[in-house]
Amino acid sequence: MRILFSYRMLSIAIGTAVLLPFVALAFASVHSNYATRYGFRKIACWTTRLDMEISTITHRNVPELLRILRAAGPHGHREWPLTDLATLTATLDNPRLDPDQNRWAIAHENGSPLGYSLVEPEFNIGRILVGLATVEGRNDVLGSLLQDGVSRATQLSNLDRFEIHVAVRDTESGLVVDALESAGFGVVRTVLKMRVDVSEVELPESPTPPEFTVRDADMLDAAEATAVTDLHNACFIGSWGFSPNTVEEIIGRAAVNADRNGFAPIVVLSDASDGTLVGYNWITLSDGDGRVEMVGVGPRMRGRRLGWTIFNAGVEKLIAHGATTLVLDVDSENPPARRIYESAGYRTYSEVRYYGLDVVKS
Repeated sequence: MRILFSYRMLSIAIGTAVLLPFVALAFASVHSNYATRYGFRKIACWTTRLDMEISTITHRNVPELLRILRAAGPHGHREWPLTDLATLTATLDNPRLDPDQNRWAIAHENGSPLGYSLVEPEFNIGRILVGLATVEGRNDVLGSLLQDGVSRATQLSNLDRFEIHVAVRDTESGLVVDALESAGFGVVRTVLKMRVDVSEVELPESPTPPEFTVRDADMLDAAEATAVTDLHNACFIGSWGFSPNTVEEIIGRAAVNADRNGFAPIVVLSDASDGTLVGYNWITLSDGDGRVEMVGVGPRMRGRRLGWTIFNAGVEKLIAHGATTLVLDVDSENPPARRIYESAGYRTYSEVRYYGLDVVKS
């Protein structure tokens, strides 16, 4: 579902969601056509309290952000690292997530944190991700956080037309969906979260062919880091929601994962004759969950079962380092990949729906 209208109309739609009830109803009576289309009366209950404030944060506020993320529970598309402050701080040391670049805002009421909104730009694919969550029992401020996220996304965008996506996990409150639908958002994609117990995983036999080598990527080597980045982007370019990464982003993320894992996070498959990278498996480990973040084989080397070779190598490494459960995400509109993972024992345990809105600045 894609809805196209100007930012002025978007501001009206979301703004009404967070006004005091009597103001919202009066506004709806004047703009009855918009009220009918975007359900203003439905969301008149979203209110902004006079003693609530939403303001952007910096790195100094990351400890408070960590407390909010822990209190919010699983939400959105990410698995935030919540074990310690240092790991979360390192994870946010990324231009797309950097608190010092006005990416995050926190809502407070009488000094107590209520929730957050996140604006994550992906200009290279014409998209901005908006994330939001509240502490337990404070879903009443979701409308305000959504308005803040959309407003900041629009101010941040250097594009005349772009998409805003908000990821919602099926375990989150239905009030999140109500707020999004009332503002004109509609589902554009669903991603499946899959897992399997290590004792039940069934990996097919796929030994490494003699002309190839499986090894850890050396991300401290500039040439290797560039090769990994090029392979990563080539494997997924054109895939829905994939935003190509820079070498600096890949190096930074890999360093954070290495510290968190206690081992190198990227396993590569290379040509034994010249070292050319042909496949990779990016893996992370946290609290017993071994995650395949991204796995791919270069376009010219597909059809040779090398995907299973590099997939197995990563999974076996996770198990060797103590993983008890294996997890991954897969696009619901990629049935072949889903069938492959199901054949290995993975089963869907949760879904993440991406709600999208086309925005045109006017």
